Amino acid sequence: MIGFVVNPVAGNGKGEKVWNSLEPILRQQGVVYRVRRTSSEGEAKTLAIELIEKEEVKMIVAVGGDGTVSEVVNGIYETGKECTLGHVPAGSGNDFARGHGLPKDPAQATERILSKTREKSIDLLKINGRVAVNSVGAGFDGQVAKTTNEAGYKKWLNRLRLGKLAYIWSVIRVLCTYCPCDVTLHIDGQALQMKRIWLIAIANIPNYGGGMLICPQALPDDGVAEICVVQNVTRLGLLFAFPRIFTGAHVDHPNVVFLRGRQITIESEQPLLVHADGEMAAQTPIYVEIEAARLRICG
Repeated sequence: MIGFVVNPVAGNGKGEKVWNSLEPILRQQGVVYRVRRTSSEGEAKTLAIELIEKEEVKMIVAVGGDGTVSEVVNGIYETGKECTLGHVPAGSGNDFARGHGLPKDPAQATERILSKTREKSIDLLKINGRVAVNSVGAGFDGQVAKTTNEAGYKKWLNRLRLGKLAYIWSVIRVLCTYCPCDVTLHIDGQALQMKRIWLIAIANIPNYGGGMLICPQALPDDGVAEICVVQNVTRLGLLFAFPRIFTGAHVDHPNVVFLRGRQITIESEQPLLVHADGEMAAQTPIYVEIEAARLRICG
């Protein structure tokens, strides 16, 4: 039996429309399933736990955006039971779907899930008792995530199918006031002193923020996190360099450093906001570790 967690308001109502197109397909094919709809933020995790523990499902399909995926993954993780994740993208960013090459078309995505022919195990990023499936970001990245989630323009831009612009506008807003600071970065036991750090992104896939290639070399199943550090750059320099993230061209920027590791600690001279999959998760200091091959997904 398959469980579906549907976020009806994802993508400004796209989640409900996608589910309404999928349910007839499931019935036509005689699929045995249970469905739960979210009605508030954070509920997808609770519903995922309920489906696993009460309905004993062995697969949960998240119908929604990256937030829905992250919550469902945390629900699966918390139960400690074997349960495969499927995903039908219906959000504004859909970084998880993009990072794993999942079909954009709901019917095609569902067909791949039901076929069970492309399953794989992927890593998770563990932070403060929860996990992230896409990325963890500290500093400028964390402040932008907070600003975006609290902004009224995010909702309006999503209605116009311009959700990516919400993140870009937040970048510009935060850039005007953000102050970089010195950071000590511990990677697999090695300490690195870094000056005037703008952001540290710890990534499991290349994409974040609705398609930007923050860590182009990141792989979700290699047991290692890709780390992008932006350091010692002027405000104006960062503004001009920002567009390069969309193509991954920032890898050649002299103020961008890429590292790799399994255990990462971030300590800073002042507390930095930290997001996990785009949602506020903590403040520095933080410890992040890779849990290799921890989640089975329909890839």
